[in-house]
Amino acid sequence: MIYFDVFTISYLGAVLLTICSITAIHILLNKLEEPVSAVMWLVVVFAFPLGGVFLYLLFGINRINTRGLQIKLAHEIILGDLQKSNELSIETSSIHKALANHIDEQHQFAYIGTQDNYPEYCKMLDRMLPNTVPLTGNKISLLLDGTHAYPNMLEAIKKATSSIHLQSYIIMNDEVGKEIFNALRERAKHGVKVKVLYDRFGSWTAFSSSFFSRFLKDTPNLQIHSFSQMMPWSIQLRNHRKLIVIDGKKAFIGGINISSDNDSRSAKKDRYIHDLHCEVDGPIVGELQFSFLRDWFFIRSSSTSELLRPEYFPHIEACGKSIARVVASGPGLDYEATEKVYMTAVATAKEYVWLMTPYFVPDKAFFKALCNCVARGVEVRIIIPEKNNHWYIQLATKSLYPKLLEAGIKIYEKRGPFSHAKAMLIDGEWAKMGSSNCDIRSFRLNFELDFIISDGDFVYELHNQFKVELDNSTEIYLADVLNKSIPRQLIENICALFTPVL
Repeated sequence: MIYFDVFTISYLGAVLLTICSITAIHILLNKLEEPVSAVMWLVVVFAFPLGGVFLYLLFGINRINTRGLQIKLAHEIILGDLQKSNELSIETSSIHKALANHIDEQHQFAYIGTQDNYPEYCKMLDRMLPNTVPLTGNKISLLLDGTHAYPNMLEAIKKATSSIHLQSYIIMNDEVGKEIFNALRERAKHGVKVKVLYDRFGSWTAFSSSFFSRFLKDTPNLQIHSFSQMMPWSIQLRNHRKLIVIDGKKAFIGGINISSDNDSRSAKKDRYIHDLHCEVDGPIVGELQFSFLRDWFFIRSSSTSELLRPEYFPHIEACGKSIARVVASGPGLDYEATEKVYMTAVATAKEYVWLMTPYFVPDKAFFKALCNCVARGVEVRIIIPEKNNHWYIQLATKSLYPKLLEAGIKIYEKRGPFSHAKAMLIDGEWAKMGSSNCDIRSFRLNFELDFIISDGDFVYELHNQFKVELDNSTEIYLADVLNKSIPRQLIENICALFTPVL
């Protein structure tokens, strides 16, 4: 049995107090804009000294400022090379040609309305997201679940002739993961330049099982890299983007990860995930390509002459009627751009806002804006999965039900398998799709990739899909959520306290 004298106990207590105090100073210096979060972490750290400090290291430190600065500098280096392109070296002329193609495309297809017919939401997005450009001439097709998305992806991969750029939050070492990576390796062996970015946290299973290293062996044209390291202070900043760009001409973007759970042909019945994705052709593919290359440059610090190759930005003809705007959100670029899109929707909607999201735990500002939207006479419908893959997020979301319903917001719970679908439809005129959820993590922590669409057939197609989702959902009424037991209220409210990191 171990005994401690008074001196030893006092010494250990002083060390523990010092550690907690240093942690508290870090909290106060870095969470000024999140007072509720700061208070929560202060309570956790001092109430549970050892465990609290460990939890803060794991979930509290997000390195938004330092990570964001690094990404911003990487982005400025790329754009700075365009200004140096007047030099006559082969390197800069190659860079100039690639970026010039990209910028010429922006000018040629930029959607510019007159004062009378330019939509109010476009004006607001132009002001809030000045780094984004709406482009005309796109063809966008909705893909339902991985069952339909994966065959289209594989077909496009197998037809690639020059480059394939893929990034995904989750890549699994399973049947679908192997099929896609076998196709990538096959094209790489035929001379196609293949680059893959994955998130170390989301793709931990594949990384830890040496899945990626097996495909890298004897495949010189295939490069696979992690966007982030599995360090306690960095796992909060996750690259949640899902994107494939083929030859700079075709892209796939949306909410679907690379996993057999998304494919009805291979998923276990209790693990099947319902989701939505898009196949994209047209000028907007150049914007998606540029987004991927910015991420790659930040991770690999490649020379811009190697990164910005003319073949990555081929001339693209208009092939559809949709207008699309790419929104890459995250520290260092358009920080909180995801929330700005949601705010624009509720601020400019005239008739309705329909929203589906697997995780609904927004911040207080958007919560109030949503309620104010209903007060203006706009119909707001939110579709949330009846069964969630994260029980604590489901409980946190349910804690919001009473206030949402009292404000007049309609809530629907999607029956059947877990729905990971994320989309927003406003007045039947424009829509948002991509990787972002309606939660604080997507608003402030994750690197997300979305796009905004209007005109063409896509909005009508998405409207019909929303009707299908609603038909397969159960509407929740205020009477259904009142008179909860005290234990139930407690656990929901406790989960809600952790919304800043959920």
